[in-house]
Amino acid sequence: MKKQSLALILVFLGLMSLNAATVSVLVVESGLPPGNGCTSSAVVWESGFMDAFFDAGHIVSNAPCFQIGSILDANADISASHTLPREVNGDFDQARVGGADFFVLVILNYAESMDHPKDVIIRVFSVSSGDLLHETKGTVRAWVSTDEEFIDVKRQAGRIVPHLVKKG
Repeated sequence: MKKQSLALILVFLGLMSLNAATVSVLVVESGLPPGNGCTSSAVVWESGFMDAFFDAGHIVSNAPCFQIGSILDANADISASHTLPREVNGDFDQARVGGADFFVLVILNYAESMDHPKDVIIRVFSVSSGDLLHETKGTVRAWVSTDEEFIDVKRQAGRIVPHLVKKG
């Protein structure tokens, strides 16, 4: 009986791992001067997304967060050739070489003199094809605490999980 139970558990775990996607997460802060290191909000967003994806059974990695001085327009339409800011092409290529199935780009836009982002753009890409699979844009509210921010960000990341389904 113990051997049958062990075999059943191993088969179940093997089947679960077939559905696990490898996801690379990158947080970019725009509208802040480069070189100052990531803000606490960027760390919370990265952690929230990585936690939600891991909790859903995915294998998660990240690229180091960075800042770009220009603000990326959350309301601008995107075309197939401009879905990735050129600054992140190297990180996308590293995700491809590392065997990631999906690349999740979280862009936090800051207005001048703001301590927290004013809006966010979340884009999910297939690494193998480079196709944009999903995009979400929204306004970021100010949170009372880091814990509240983390819970809200993780909830938002949970809405992305259904888009992380491997084909074939």
